[in-house]
Amino acid sequence: MQIPKHLRKQLKEYESAGFHVTDLERAAGSHYKAKFAEFPDLVVLTASTIESRALKNNIAMFKRMARQTEHV
Repeated sequence: MQIPKHLRKQLKEYESAGFHVTDLERAAGSHYKAKFAEFPDLVVLTASTIESRALKNNIAMFKRMARQTEHV
């Protein structure tokens, strides 16, 4: 599967924040379903240009999801 440039950049940012994608599946339109190693829930990501604030918000959300997974 060819991953769009904007999505590749997002995935690099997530990896540098400590979140690793283990599976990526194309969804509707410019969206992808991502499975991260750090938590069980699927996350829908967009391949469109994403602003820096949205990227930071996603990382904060991933941190919350990972903490919730630790407590289960």
